[in-house]
Amino acid sequence: MINSKMIEDAIYDLCVEANTSLPEDVFAKILNAYNDEKNSDAKQVLGLILENAKMAYEKKMPLCQDTGQVLVFAKGKGKCFVDGFNKAINDGVNRAYEENFYRKSVVKNAIFDRENTKTNTPCLIYAEIADVDGLEIEIMLKGGGSENVSAAQMLSPTACEDEIVEFVTSVVKKAGSKACPPYFIGLGIGGTFEHAALLSKKALLIEENIDENHTNLAQKIKNSINALEIGPAGLGGSNTTLDVKILTDFTHIACMPVAVSINCHSVRHAKMILEENGKRKKEKGSNLSTNRLIDLSTSSSTKIHTSDINQLKSLKPGQNVLLSGEIYTARDMAHKRLVEMIEKGEKLPFDLKNSIIFYAGPCPCSESCVVGSIGPTTSARMDKYASILYENGVLATIGKGERSLEVEKTIKQVGGLYFTVVGGIACYLAEKFIKKELVCFEDLGTEAVYRFNVEDFPLRLALS
Repeated sequence: MINSKMIEDAIYDLCVEANTSLPEDVFAKILNAYNDEKNSDAKQVLGLILENAKMAYEKKMPLCQDTGQVLVFAKGKGKCFVDGFNKAINDGVNRAYEENFYRKSVVKNAIFDRENTKTNTPCLIYAEIADVDGLEIEIMLKGGGSENVSAAQMLSPTACEDEIVEFVTSVVKKAGSKACPPYFIGLGIGGTFEHAALLSKKALLIEENIDENHTNLAQKIKNSINALEIGPAGLGGSNTTLDVKILTDFTHIACMPVAVSINCHSVRHAKMILEENGKRKKEKGSNLSTNRLIDLSTSSSTKIHTSDINQLKSLKPGQNVLLSGEIYTARDMAHKRLVEMIEKGEKLPFDLKNSIIFYAGPCPCSESCVVGSIGPTTSARMDKYASILYENGVLATIGKGERSLEVEKTIKQVGGLYFTVVGGIACYLAEKFIKKELVCFEDLGTEAVYRFNVEDFPLRLALS
């Protein structure tokens, strides 16, 4: 008989697999894009993504520093949903995230209490009673960057396919490079507002579109999105999205709910079936340890030290650099506190003059490591604070995605810099960090400010 301990252990193992092993079909789509991509910059990004997937698999480190909000989809007969079902799931998530040094990103309340629960729970649980053998459990890890650019809209009930294509394309165009393209798109059409959104999440999990109608619409959407030429990391090329999956359903005669779930290139999910006799039936596993012909040459990059201010200021947008020296990590809540201190005239915990701030919240790590998986968060969220920090001495910021016109103007006025770094290669980037020191705001956990020393940190100058 299935019991709560079996469920907890299954969730634990699924969390580990989803965080560290990119599904082989996802890896294959990225590899095909790498082989076909003609844009050299985009091809380099795809190569880094593939290398990161291999490293994460072999080292059992998280693919991305944003180890996501956990979504659990469970399906089985009524007796499979034992007493303590939800608690068992949350206990499995809590244990997996604590024991494996995964980043905990869940706050207690969206608006009234944004204190981190420090367990990455509660997770989102969708249970469905169905006539299937055993208990099917599938989890998805959804990062904040891609979730923030997902969208839903109530179209007219007479909307045609072209209008749906136009809406989905507009959502991706607005997302730009903020959510780590190339993207995987889940589209839900039908039901009500919230049902369409759930369909879009489930669509990300299916292997193939269910019939010719869905397949043809998905191809139209894919072609339209790729015509935007946003490309990997926003550097152009023919691979803005690698796959579009669609689920549709019944709806009210007056409605056409359409929801778009954007997922970054790292589609992290894992599935298992718990049989009633206590055995497990594993879905497809991953094996990404084989060598691949991937060129990660950085010969076109300029080596530069953070102390060489004149050389940094002489860089031109579009230049690739390998940065060494001292940088700080700070993101949303740390920025809020720093700006509040500036506005109150208080002494800051570190000198902003000529500082370089990396918008990152890394995974924790054991004492033997400098840092866990680490990568950029979406820069646009820091835009409301960025101008004040630049005006108070910050030389450069590092993140992903586009900046507001106001921030672009400030950067030009003060002679500042904005670098981008490829998102979703957090295991690869962790090796570039050689020393760390806690600076302030320890209570913020992953959002605390750290001083790091990096060596050959791969960046691209986006604005100066």
